[in-house]
Amino acid sequence: MKANIKLPRILCVDDEAHVLNSIERSLRTKLDLTMAPSAAEALRILREAPEPFQVIVTDMRMPTMNGIILLTHVRREFPDVTRILLTGHGDLEIVVRAVNEGNIFRFLAKPCSMSELLETIRAGIRQNNLVTAERVLLEQTLRGSIEALSGILALASPTLFGRGSRVKDLAELMCAEAGIAVDWQMQVAAHLAQIGRITLPDTIATKLASGERLSEQEAAMVERVPEVTWNIVSHIPRLDEVQQTIQFMQKNYDGSGNPRGKISGDDIPAASRVLKLASRVEELQGRGYSVRRVLDTLRVETGIYDPKLLKAYEAIAEVAGEQAGPRGLLMHELRIGMVVVEPIRSRAGVMLVAAGQEVTESLLGRIQNYNDTVGIDLPLWVRTEMIEDEAPAELEDQLTH
Repeated sequence: MKANIKLPRILCVDDEAHVLNSIERSLRTKLDLTMAPSAAEALRILREAPEPFQVIVTDMRMPTMNGIILLTHVRREFPDVTRILLTGHGDLEIVVRAVNEGNIFRFLAKPCSMSELLETIRAGIRQNNLVTAERVLLEQTLRGSIEALSGILALASPTLFGRGSRVKDLAELMCAEAGIAVDWQMQVAAHLAQIGRITLPDTIATKLASGERLSEQEAAMVERVPEVTWNIVSHIPRLDEVQQTIQFMQKNYDGSGNPRGKISGDDIPAASRVLKLASRVEELQGRGYSVRRVLDTLRVETGIYDPKLLKAYEAIAEVAGEQAGPRGLLMHELRIGMVVVEPIRSRAGVMLVAAGQEVTESLLGRIQNYNDTVGIDLPLWVRTEMIEDEAPAELEDQLTH
């Protein structure tokens, strides 16, 4: 019994029914053909198809949307699909437009023989196989590199790794509210943007996390962190968009900040604007700020964030606060009112606090005593219960000047 051979999936587009019927009669035993009588129908089929097509063959002259416009859409939405254009008007201008705008694989003048069309489609299938194989290989290599970097970050600094996860989650919430598509580049940038912080001395990292004032020298070291991150990430191929996202996370919406230049507003990459705001929100949440206090702080920092994203965050602030999730903290970050989600143990293995306990004043003192003597296992995994206290120093400065 013969095994079923899966035929290549080909989409043929023409507004003339007799042309489609002729192609189907001649090639249906050799190819898995789908026919579309218009460009709009072709796009619907491509978008709803359970499996991808390998080649699209389209006529040039069609009402409403011609072949060049159709292939331009296909190129943007389905870049792996090999594109072939048929036309009875083989003038140079049409060919140039088709190549430049639709990035076609082949151009055939009508009428052409079925044998010539079949050979062209087969060449398109081979091209599709090459492109697909290269993409899969690159994705596997890229995924492996990213996982390796993320693994190193998780081992070297669980706190920073956790921060990247929380920034990613916040970014996804804001994007959903603002109607912005979340791609894998944004998710990767949220994690990799933390790598440069490993270079900071513990004392500076501690001051940065708690919001303490930095000296001029310390501030200069923090300012170099994005450059360090970019230098590390730039060695990974095919991460151009991730690199750009990380680079522009330091750029303010009003055009100030790094990198220096005239770019501002919506010209700043969307992913950079989203992650900039998400990173600041995560930082403020990490200090135990209430939802209201986070919002008040962001409103004072004028010109820094995209107003549309700020509005989106305001709409989901309560949810984002609840979904901030467990945090891995250092001893100095532990606060009364936080809830322990994993047991806190001394380095000798003695359990000091069980999961689910709320940190009280006496419990905080006990943990501190053990940390000062035998030491405790870090980080401390807790759920942050937002607390109200005095206004942060940087907010006071902006309110009084």
